[in-house]
Amino acid sequence: MEAEQIAVMIPVVAILGGMAIAIVSIIMEARKRDLEHKERIVAMEKGIPLPEQPEKAAKPVYSKRRAQGLVWFGLGLAITIALRVTPEADVAWGWGLVPLLIGAGLLVAATLDKKEYDAQLRNGDQGGSKPAGL
Repeated sequence: MEAEQIAVMIPVVAILGGMAIAIVSIIMEARKRDLEHKERIVAMEKGIPLPEQPEKAAKPVYSKRRAQGLVWFGLGLAITIALRVTPEADVAWGWGLVPLLIGAGLLVAATLDKKEYDAQLRNGDQGGSKPAGL
């Protein structure tokens, strides 16, 4: 394969891979709901108590910020490195610092949120209210 063909295939493979991941997750979620439904029907037919719905544990808000921060940081790092090693880009590599610093800021915010969340849990505020600022 030539370099031009590879350059065209990279985004195609990335898009198809993303679509495949989305499709597989939708199918797996549908199977899970179908199995839960069948289990409830069998329980009703046999006259036994219905199984309780499993409670989904809510993720703390800081985990979303941490994930977003890691994505932005990785994107900024990749852009910075890619533009830095390109000989034609003299000052352009600095543009990669923008998403890199956004990611760093989100990671710092997530760390502060986690400390505040943990402190409120230690103080006994477990009544379902979310910590301030989260």
